[in-house]
Amino acid sequence: MSGPERDLLDRAAQIIEAKKAARLTVIDVGGSSIPTGYFLVASGENPVHVRALGNELLAKMPLAPRHVEGLREGRWALLDYGDFIVHLFHDEVRAFYDIEGLWPGHQVVPWPGLRSPRPSL
Repeated sequence: MSGPERDLLDRAAQIIEAKKAARLTVIDVGGSSIPTGYFLVASGENPVHVRALGNELLAKMPLAPRHVEGLREGRWALLDYGDFIVHLFHDEVRAFYDIEGLWPGHQVVPWPGLRSPRPSL
């Protein structure tokens, strides 16, 4: 991902980081059967925090997501922006589903590492 799509992913991460999202991680799912390039995964301390993170994205992103799931419940919210999907988890739910562990062989990087050049394989 490069150009405007990468800028949007960066913007989403900055927005939720400013709202105190924890453990921001990017999973490169390109080349898989998932019709997106990246997952941006972050945690909130409780359901109210998860909802606040999602609502902040809805208010501040320059485009609306194609689809939103789970925001009202605040345990696992998904915002689909096409080229990337944002997963916002309550800490306990994130630990249970271990979404990072579902993608062995895919690049999983903490948020600050996203802007670094991709290693050549």
